[in-house]
Amino acid sequence: MVAVNNKIPIEKCIISFSHNKYSSRKEADALSITKAEREIADCKNGISHLILRAENDDIDQLKFLFLIRGIPIMCYALGNLLNSSLREIVVVGSEEVKKVMDRFLDIVGTCGKTIQFVLEDTQHLNLVNTMNLGRELLAPSKDELVLFQPGDLPFLYDLEKVLHLPDNKKYNIVLWLNARQKMFPDLKKNPASEFVKRNYHYRTLSDHEDGLLDLKEPNLYPINFSMMDSDIIDNLHSSRKDGQIIYAGIQTALQKPLRLLKVLPCFIDHLLTFRSKVNRIRSGDQYQFGMSRNNFHKGASHLLNTPITTMVHDDPAFVSDVDALEDWEDFESLTHYAEKIHGPEGGLESIHPFGKSLARFREEGMPELQKEIYMYRDFPSYLNSIYETLKMGYVPFDTYNQYILPNAESKEVELVYHWYQQRCERLQQNTRSENQQQY
Repeated sequence: MVAVNNKIPIEKCIISFSHNKYSSRKEADALSITKAEREIADCKNGISHLILRAENDDIDQLKFLFLIRGIPIMCYALGNLLNSSLREIVVVGSEEVKKVMDRFLDIVGTCGKTIQFVLEDTQHLNLVNTMNLGRELLAPSKDELVLFQPGDLPFLYDLEKVLHLPDNKKYNIVLWLNARQKMFPDLKKNPASEFVKRNYHYRTLSDHEDGLLDLKEPNLYPINFSMMDSDIIDNLHSSRKDGQIIYAGIQTALQKPLRLLKVLPCFIDHLLTFRSKVNRIRSGDQYQFGMSRNNFHKGASHLLNTPITTMVHDDPAFVSDVDALEDWEDFESLTHYAEKIHGPEGGLESIHPFGKSLARFREEGMPELQKEIYMYRDFPSYLNSIYETLKMGYVPFDTYNQYILPNAESKEVELVYHWYQQRCERLQQNTRSENQQQY
């Protein structure tokens, strides 16, 4: 296996505001409705009416362009990067994404970062091509990890622990796994404390093998491009949803038979021990894929022929992406609640470190974009029509364009608000302390 000695911290990032398109709006809507109906029938924890693009859309239904409290989702995600220690950022997206980005940066500035844009390739809307578009502009060295992330994580602003992780030096891929019990430690005693509802298809044992963790696929990929086969990256990523990663692993193994021999001891140990260990902790637990972390690290590293590790974090913002209308509601309700308490200017600032700049952009930049981007001319009506098409049974805005969802001021929203307020305040205090130490 290759030796690794990567540089720390990570200084370069590719953020994708691109997504695949379905052949027709009819096909995309049918998939979204069917998935949600299946989750409802199975009494799943998280119900998702997916936000999907289609080739024949009059308005590109691109989730990154959707507005949260009047501000594009992509601007929250860009603000997270601007507020970090990253030095170079490549943005991949559509023509409309570029319009928003240019206007956003004109108003809030680049915070000393080098920011480049590359237009998505509409003929090849897959992960590998998107990564390669960004990689060509960044030109990373052989001992350098690049952070790749999708642009639908609006409140993932605590990035420094990812960029400065000591293990970045020793591994060519670091998967930041979303573990239900780590993010919501009071889940058993207080189920309402789980303020991000998701379905967890994977299982792993805790470090001492005395507990079981429910896992969801990672949304962040610190990765050394020079040490990875691009087809493997695409295969693993595209199959990671809904517990399908085991099929990707099998397919990858069949393509690399010599590596498969090295993986066999890990696989045999897994078959002999994992299920019995799970049953001792949670008898009869149902999951689609499970493995001890140590076994996974060894097996995946042999399979990919490069050192790989996982990190199990405690930050709900890492799992709180905007894939579905229900996810959008969570953030619209959160920001609505914050502004009710602090006002239009102070609301975002209380829960997002870049909130002051985001609010400024809303006032100074969005009026012009409302004229240039058709989705923004009447966003409430546009979103209401999507809710109706996907048979949601309600709409989020009234005839006066006021947000009217019944859960907008629920106890759960209040809990989310306090969590982000405390996290934001703590990060800002740390930043002030670090700045004082420098001087």
